[in-house]
Amino acid sequence: MTRRPKRAKAARKAGRKRGSARREPTRTSRDPLDDFIVAGARALDLSIEPGWMAAVRAHLKVTLGHGMKVAAFALPDEMEPAPVFEA
Repeated sequence: MTRRPKRAKAARKAGRKRGSARREPTRTSRDPLDDFIVAGARALDLSIEPGWMAAVRAHLKVTLGHGMKVAAFALPDEMEPAPVFEA
């Protein structure tokens, strides 16, 4: 087993701040859906708590994914809408 040189250990200690807690890494790139969610909430006069933002983003990604599949399905121009049956 090799030991680290004392200089490297001292340099590591010097770089640390006393009493600072370990922080979670910050997201450097913002998800484009965040702006869309905030704008939609403003338009509907809703408030979204920051703790729920990840859940809202996940549900919106799923919904938009389903919408993309429906939009990608090609229908011929001569298709008729399904009849509506009422009881």
